[in-house]
Amino acid sequence: MLTPPERHAVLILAGIIAVLALFHFGIVYLYPDGGAVPYTSDSSDGSLVTLTGTVEDITLTRTGGHLILNISGTAVFVPDGGSALELLRGDNVTVRGIVDTYAGKKEIIVNNPADIVLI
Repeated sequence: MLTPPERHAVLILAGIIAVLALFHFGIVYLYPDGGAVPYTSDSSDGSLVTLTGTVEDITLTRTGGHLILNISGTAVFVPDGGSALELLRGDNVTVRGIVDTYAGKKEIIVNNPADIVLI
């Protein structure tokens, strides 16, 4: 049997767990894309963005096996080639990633192939 101080500690811990669970589900419900904002050419490096468009070109890099997609005129870099991806030119997709500038041009870096969704 628990002593009164132990019961209080258990109640406090249960309350904290309930508050954290509510906070987590509230964030997931309010920000389903993890807080990503729509991509624009003015998006700053390091921003989490989403981009919806049509796959215009698919290129594998010469070294490293990385994948570069051209989605509605925006470069999307997928490290390690996104081997699980089965994309074709003309597919409509939504991508979520981090904005970066490479060789003076903006691109979106997608670290998880699951962040590229066919629509």
